[in-house]
Amino acid sequence: MRTLILTLGILSGALALPTSHANVLPGSVPAISAVANVDALEMSQAPQINVEVNKGGGGRWYASPVWIAIGGVALVLVILLIVMAARGGGGGTTVVRG
Repeated sequence: MRTLILTLGILSGALALPTSHANVLPGSVPAISAVANVDALEMSQAPQINVEVNKGGGGRWYASPVWIAIGGVALVLVILLIVMAARGGGGGTTVVRG
């Protein structure tokens, strides 16, 4: 598992390194330019799309993944409490004789 994490870390570090450009002279800053795209201007005038989502109420709340997860966690906690009570986790009485 540690090998996988180390490999992913090295790979992500290598991908984060800047790449060198052969056409950039040392000490010079590459110019950044932007060109307006004609498609962007046409998209601003496109017709509006209306999407209506009608979600009916009701349904089975107990089939929701959130409630299943909450029930699973509650079940684990109840089992943990039963196991701890059965073991008598108090530690008993300590008698010190002097």
